[in-house]
Amino acid sequence: MVLGFRPRASRAAAGALIAAALLPGCERKPEFVFVLEAPQVVELAAWASTHRVAAGEPLILQARRTTSGTWKRIPSRDLKPDQCWMAVVPPEEETAVADNLQWVVEPDGAATFNTGTRSDRARTVSLSMPGAYTITPSTSVWCEPGRSVAAPPLRIEVTAR
Repeated sequence: MVLGFRPRASRAAAGALIAAALLPGCERKPEFVFVLEAPQVVELAAWASTHRVAAGEPLILQARRTTSGTWKRIPSRDLKPDQCWMAVVPPEEETAVADNLQWVVEPDGAATFNTGTRSDRARTVSLSMPGAYTITPSTSVWCEPGRSVAAPPLRIEVTAR
């Protein structure tokens, strides 16, 4: 099962973004932006509340992401067409990003992820059948389309109730 990232935006912010996108010829770029000068170094670490759980019991997944890269501040008028830019440099360390990652569970078919949000930005997953599972989180990389970085897989043993 693959579970992707879901943006955490308020309805008002989402509505404002949609309205801005629909205004013809209106771009809301800041006067200066940051563009990536070289590939970034991204590290992702993940952990589970336990590595042995009973079938159907929730397992809490957490993750941390560190990113370093060289960003250059340029006037937004100097952007090339379709060039990726950021209004601010992405944070170097994010201590709680589990709700912003893609999670792959193998074997497929027994995992149910939480559908709500948690204040601690963790994810919960329940594995419905006994067996050995591998859960691998990965993250997209800012301004590097198609590139993702995975954390070492978590190995979980699920026992019968």
